[in-house]
Amino acid sequence: MEIFKTLKDNLSLSNIKGQVTSIKNTAKLIESLLSLLQDNKISASAREMLNNLKVVIVDKPNIVSINHFINHFVLKLNPENQPIVLKEILEVFHERWKNVERKTAQVTYNLYNFKHKRMLFYGASDYMEALVDICLVNEANCKVVQIVDNNDKNAKEQAKNIQAKGVSTLVTNLQNLGRLKDEIDYIIVTSDIIMHNKFIGKSGMNLIAPWAKENHIPILVCSDTRKILNTKILPPSVLGSFINETSKNTSEIWKSAPNEIPITNYHLEEIENKWVNFFVFEHQAYLPEELSLEVDKILVSKFI
Repeated sequence: MEIFKTLKDNLSLSNIKGQVTSIKNTAKLIESLLSLLQDNKISASAREMLNNLKVVIVDKPNIVSINHFINHFVLKLNPENQPIVLKEILEVFHERWKNVERKTAQVTYNLYNFKHKRMLFYGASDYMEALVDICLVNEANCKVVQIVDNNDKNAKEQAKNIQAKGVSTLVTNLQNLGRLKDEIDYIIVTSDIIMHNKFIGKSGMNLIAPWAKENHIPILVCSDTRKILNTKILPPSVLGSFINETSKNTSEIWKSAPNEIPITNYHLEEIENKWVNFFVFEHQAYLPEELSLEVDKILVSKFI
């Protein structure tokens, strides 16, 4: 295939610091992935990602860019009903990052004094539950406020799990958050995409962020280095598959709405990093201004 000639002729290790695996292994993985384009059973989203991988190989034929793209491809991939090749890749990937949520939670706990404090969780994730577990181990006697909406099953399940651990848990929605400004010590959120100056978060964060800043409530984004997206090393044409979101079911907002009234419903949005106090990863926490500089230095893609 012409694409593998491009790979062979141009794949470069010159801009990698430290040890990397061989080009031969990289090419073997890419060949396995691209062979799936012949499989009619793969999902439309996976097919789009694989076609974008071809774009990366042609436009940015170096191991950093290719590795970085595959990292985010695997992160975004829904494991349900995928071919065995993708399932095996997913298993290896997640095994390498096992327990990363607890590592991030420990770094978070070390940042502030959580004893007798109340954390607000916006969204639901293993990072949040791991932080609660660490607070319990350290007898911090923390409390939790969980924001939910009508369709947020994960947040409701998380609230039940935390309450079952014996942690005082209050549930509210975004509309009633203003009443709690004097009762919240920290706001904990997560992100699957963190860039130089922006991150992707749960819709509503652009309302919470200035409110938190005005009321001097620190915002902590708990994540890990897999989630850093360096937009400088990928072709602009492929970034949309990671950043863009299609509109969700409008009936979540208004069932049987008149056709002449347009409705928008998105679950995610871009938030400027400046609103955040710390971005917390598995080994270190960064101020927003530090993160912007470090994104280029951190080799986040360790998959291949």
